[in-house]
Amino acid sequence: MHSHLSDIIVYPIKSTAGLHLSRATVSRFGLEFDRRFVLCTTEGKFLTARTRPQLLHIRVSLTVRGLIVSAPGQTDLQLKYHEFSSHYQTVSVWKDHIEAQHCSGIADRWFSDYLGQECQLLFFGTDSNRPLEDFPQHQTAFADGYPLLLISQASLADLSSRCSNPVQMNQMRPNLVVHGTAAYEEDQWKKIRIGTAEFAIVKPCGRCILTTTNPTTLERNPDREPLSVLKRYRKGSDGEAHFGQNMIPLNNGIISVNDPVEILEIGQPEKYWSDLKYRSE
Repeated sequence: MHSHLSDIIVYPIKSTAGLHLSRATVSRFGLEFDRRFVLCTTEGKFLTARTRPQLLHIRVSLTVRGLIVSAPGQTDLQLKYHEFSSHYQTVSVWKDHIEAQHCSGIADRWFSDYLGQECQLLFFGTDSNRPLEDFPQHQTAFADGYPLLLISQASLADLSSRCSNPVQMNQMRPNLVVHGTAAYEEDQWKKIRIGTAEFAIVKPCGRCILTTTNPTTLERNPDREPLSVLKRYRKGSDGEAHFGQNMIPLNNGIISVNDPVEILEIGQPEKYWSDLKYRSE
């Protein structure tokens, strides 16, 4: 079976709606424009759709000089890189403390009005730095832990078949979607090439409560699906429900939709409890 890249998604502002691209540049931070912005409280703690699901209704368009941001009930916000403040301040993203560039008071007011709480918009600027804990020679911007997340269409179809309602790919928030594999075939990949970029697959992705939020209605699934279902058959040795694979880029390159996915190295996939064993525990 020949696999190929079927979708490329970036999330310019962390936890907002994904932006689908036909072609993307890969840098040491992951995909260009992916989670280069983050919203934080006035105390410097990052905000996500886990607690502010209305972030999922914020949409971003890329322009030559910056971004256009839209949200229900709001006039569009134009952000221009050259107008950003020169001030850097600390934002905490999980255990990491990152020096990030403050954008503008206008942006802060726009997002504060939309969320109904005081917040600030920060940018991962030229002076920002965030080495990965397990791979300090590599960096990421405001992603949770790793620069990229890959999911196959077949894996989503299998998960969806186990749930009481279909699971949407945007609930799982991947960067790269692959078509033409068996379900969970990506579990054994260790190194791949797409376009002119090579990637190391370093860790299964432990999933959180955000996967249970419908991106359209913003309602949380009452049965905590698909997370509850994943815990029955994809619970890893770390105690987390795994779905998708975290990746780090090994070089700069260009990737495009329909590029073949070349498997350069495979390894031993994590072993998971079966449904039967889980129910008998």
